[in-house]
Amino acid sequence: MDKTGFIRLVSLRLLTLVLIAGLVFVSGLKTARAAKVLTLAEAVQTALANSPQIKENQAVVRGAVSGRKAVRASLFPQVNGYTKYDRLSAPVSVVPIQGLHLPPPLFSRDQYQAGISFRLPLYEGGRLRGGMRAAAKDEGIARAGLADSREALIAAVTDTYNSILYLKLLLAAKQKILAAIEEARNEAALRLKLGRTAPLDLMEIDTQAASERLELVRVRETLKRAGQQLCLLLGWSPATGIKARGSLERNGQEAADLAASLAGPSGRGRLKEFIGKRPDIIQAGKVVERADESLRITKGLRLPDVDLVGDYGRHAGAGLDGEEGRWSAGIHLSVNIFNSGLIAAKVAKAKAKRDAAAAALKRLTLKAESQVYAALSSLREANTRISLAAEARRTAGEAYRIEALRYRKGSGTVTDMLKAQAVWWLARAQYIRALFDRQQAATALRLATAYHPS
Repeated sequence: MDKTGFIRLVSLRLLTLVLIAGLVFVSGLKTARAAKVLTLAEAVQTALANSPQIKENQAVVRGAVSGRKAVRASLFPQVNGYTKYDRLSAPVSVVPIQGLHLPPPLFSRDQYQAGISFRLPLYEGGRLRGGMRAAAKDEGIARAGLADSREALIAAVTDTYNSILYLKLLLAAKQKILAAIEEARNEAALRLKLGRTAPLDLMEIDTQAASERLELVRVRETLKRAGQQLCLLLGWSPATGIKARGSLERNGQEAADLAASLAGPSGRGRLKEFIGKRPDIIQAGKVVERADESLRITKGLRLPDVDLVGDYGRHAGAGLDGEEGRWSAGIHLSVNIFNSGLIAAKVAKAKAKRDAAAAALKRLTLKAESQVYAALSSLREANTRISLAAEARRTAGEAYRIEALRYRKGSGTVTDMLKAQAVWWLARAQYIRALFDRQQAATALRLATAYHPS
């Protein structure tokens, strides 16, 4: 091979290696993008940053702040410019008679005006100040709604994340049990060839293995759906792969301490204190306060309005003849004398809304209290089940090991072995489920009490 051919061959091989490396690198990037590993804390922070629900509530808060500023602006002077043109059916005076020494006023059918008007409300039956207070309540309602949506999102992400961990443990347990059944099946097939077992034993094992494979598919698909649900909460496309990194057996001392603080004589008072800090309770309280302000504002419709007004402008006739400046200033007072029961009906409506808001607050408070007690009960139940299921898992595992050994030695039946295997699986599943239920109860307790560890 000459030098040129050798150089071409080396160049071709180098180019091939570069292309392969590039494909591997791109494939690695796609894999990295497709599967993201997140801890629970990272998932919560991502959800709070990307959730459309949070962004929607943040926009509501911004709107409430702007609304409060708009109401506040109505307390200050309002200055407006104006211009007018009128064509009248008959000529009228263009300028007033300002003195006997002046010529008579001009008359014209065309009237031109331009100027600036001024208005400052002095008293409106407390409606403006009430409107300011009501707008502040609206802002408080919006902020409490944002806080409530944050709490609900954190709880939803936590529960979904824990469900992924639960399903991963369940899947691993299923795979382990299926591997044990397949091992027993291989041994049974060998024993069948040697004439040391009946064909029915092999058929029973195959039936059990098929059932486990179906259950494995169900758990795997449920795990995929849980990942898609978590993507939805994080504000990501459901096509994004997520791998959860954590354990359901993480320390539950925080929830235990919270539950202990709600027990005893002082627990009742502490419970009310926790419930009073819940964003949804705060929001409902703000709604009642807003209804009180609306009622006061509506009652203020019966009181007079007093405004300081002023005006300055130019007035002219056809061809802009007789142009002259005009000004006026004064105080205007108006009061409703008769409105056919309109104000009374509005007051009654405002009272009804206030009563409804108060009843809603009471209902929500009772519901919050029941949620706390339900979470405490679930937490106690889950802790008890964890202890019992852990012991049952150990004994069931030992029983399965013994029955499998007896079957291999020919002193046991395949039915006994498969029954022991089913009990072993049930005990493992109950233990894993109890771990998940404890985390779910702890999340429900934190949500019900609006508890945030320092």
